[in-house]
Amino acid sequence: MTQISATISPETRDRLERYVRARGLKKGFVIEQALLHHLQAVGEIPEDVLIPPRLVVGHEAGDRLLERLASNEPPNQAMQALFDEPVNVPPDER
Repeated sequence: MTQISATISPETRDRLERYVRARGLKKGFVIEQALLHHLQAVGEIPEDVLIPPRLVVGHEAGDRLLERLASNEPPNQAMQALFDEPVNVPPDER
């Protein structure tokens, strides 16, 4: 066994605490399972499709994003085309 020390945000710590309490698990077990799951996923998924859990944007881009979200403007043609595209779902799963 090897012990690893890591700094995590208070929010992540709180989520972990709630999760282990609700399920009666040990934190070390949950962390190791999560790490194994993550490493397996990044080993199997092409890097260009991985989406980080957090996106960091500058103040200017963040302000523009907030303005767009608050504006309730309809989607542009490219976004509408993306959502109108049929998803390939097998008939027995519809």
